[in-house]
Amino acid sequence: MDLAAQRHEVNVWLEEILGEGLVPEFELNTKTITQLYQIVLVTRCKDKTIQQVVDDLQQKTDEYNVEAERLSGILHRLNLTNNNLSQAGVSSLRTLAKLGVSLDIKDASDTCYLLAIQDLDNQLEQVRQERQIEAKHLEQLIAKHHQAILKCNALEKALDAIKQKVAQEKPVCEIRKEIAFCLGKIEEYQKDISNKEMKLAKTKVDKDVFHESLVKNSDKLKSLQDKLAPLKAELQTYSSLPPNLTESTIITEQLKEELARLEKEILESIEVSIL
Repeated sequence: MDLAAQRHEVNVWLEEILGEGLVPEFELNTKTITQLYQIVLVTRCKDKTIQQVVDDLQQKTDEYNVEAERLSGILHRLNLTNNNLSQAGVSSLRTLAKLGVSLDIKDASDTCYLLAIQDLDNQLEQVRQERQIEAKHLEQLIAKHHQAILKCNALEKALDAIKQKVAQEKPVCEIRKEIAFCLGKIEEYQKDISNKEMKLAKTKVDKDVFHESLVKNSDKLKSLQDKLAPLKAELQTYSSLPPNLTESTIITEQLKEELARLEKEILESIEVSIL
C-alpha cells in the first residue's frame, strides 16, 4: 500500500476513535504515517479478535438460554418447579448448578458431569505426581543444604587453624623478611663497593689517601709525637745550661738536629696524608 492510502486509513481510524473533526494536527512524514499505520493494523487485528470472542460468548449465552427454557418447560410439564421441590431437592439442584459452573461443563447431562469429573481426577493425579517429584527434589535440596553446612563448618575450622598457624609463624616470617632485607642490602653494598673500586682503579688514585693508609699515618704521627715530647723536655733542660760549656753546646746541637729531623718526618707525614 502506498503512502497516500496509508494516510487515508490512519485518518479514518483516528476519526473513529476521537470523533470526526476532533483529530489534532500532527507532523505528516513517511516515518509518522508508517508507524501510525502499523498501530492501525495491530489495533484492528485485536478488535477483530475481541469481537470474535464476544460473538462466541453471545452465542453460548443464547444456547444456554434455549437449553434453560427447554429444561424449564420439561420441569413445568412434570410439575417439578422450585416451589414443588423439597428443601433437599433445591439444595441438590443448586449444588449441581454450582458444580457445573465449577467444572465448566457444556450442559447438565450425566456424560458431561462424568467427563468433567474424570478430567478433574486426572488433574488431581498429575498434581499428586508433581507433589511427589517436588518432595523428592526438596529432600535432595535439604540433603545438599546439610552437606553444605557441614562443609562450611569444616572450612571455618580450617580457617581458624590457618589463622592460628599464621599468628604463630608471624615472628618467623618477620625474621625471614629482615634476613632477606639484610642480604639484599649486603649484595647492594658489595656491588657498590665493587663499582667504587673499579672507578678508583680507573682514576689511578694514590692508595695513601685511603682511610686505612690515613689511619696508619695518623698512628705513626702520634708515635713520633710521643717520641718527640721527651726530647723536647730534655732539650729544654739543656737549654738552661751556661752557654760557655762546650759539652752542653755539643749536646744541645745534637738535640736540635734530632728535633729538626723529627719535625721534618712529621711534616712529611702530614704532607703525605694531605696528598
